Amino acid sequence: MSLRVAATVAAAGIVGAAVRWSVATQIDDNWALLIVNVIGCGVVGWATARHEQTRHRRLVQPRISSASRSAAGPPPGLTVGFCGALTSMSALALQLATHLDDGRIATAGAWLGLTAAACTAAFVMSRLAVVFACGTRP
Repeated sequence: MSLRVAATVAAAGIVGAAVRWSVATQIDDNWALLIVNVIGCGVVGWATARHEQTRHRRLVQPRISSASRSAAGPPPGLTVGFCGALTSMSALALQLATHLDDGRIATAGAWLGLTAAACTAAFVMSRLAVVFACGTRP
């Protein structure tokens, strides 16, 4: 990894952590965690679909310089840096464990189901938004 990529990931991680902190200071921790995880899944869905769109255009229009398009994947600053600092599977696991330890099995199941459904929906909807906006399938 180049120094430039590492610096970009670090800077984006600071922004992601700041956004997460901002959300967490405004609302209940359980809801804040759900919101940031949903946002992160939406951003990853958008970034991966945009990358696939760019890759598709490069394959269809080979005259375009490949130096201007990366085939390695979506931007690591956005996905690894920003979303990595914004979202947290470990915090969700801790949240679920706390509910289970307190005997609130239904509550833990509800949070798990809601998180999985909402994160999946955000990922799929953001990818579909890219498809409809660009007019072609990734």
